[in-house]
Amino acid sequence: MATYSTGIAVAFDSVDFSEVVDLSWSYGGGPSRGRSVAWTDEAGTVTVGCHGTANTSVSLYGTRATLQISGGGAGLTTPAVWEGVSVAPELNGITKYIVTFRILDN
Repeated sequence: MATYSTGIAVAFDSVDFSEVVDLSWSYGGGPSRGRSVAWTDEAGTVTVGCHGTANTSVSLYGTRATLQISGGGAGLTTPAVWEGVSVAPELNGITKYIVTFRILDN
C-alpha cells in the first residue's frame, strides 16, 4: 500500500523548517575509509525545499547538528552538516529555498 507524503516535518538543530514542499534523502553507499574502524565521509545527503526562511541563512554553512525528519514515511534522525542553499524567486510569485545537508557517519 502506498505511503502518503503528508505531515512531513524537518528540523535542524531543533529549529523547524517552515512550509516544507520538497524532501529527498539517501543514506549509504560510501566506501569505508577507516583502517581499524569502519567509517565513511559519504554517508548520504538530504535536500529540503521550503518556502519559509528558517534554516536557510548562509551563516549556517558548516554547522554540524542533529537533523530530524518525521512524517510521510520518510523519518530520519541523524547528525548532519549544513552544506548549502539555493534560492529560486519566482517573478511576482514566491521564493523557494533548497537546503542541502551531508549526513555524518556516527
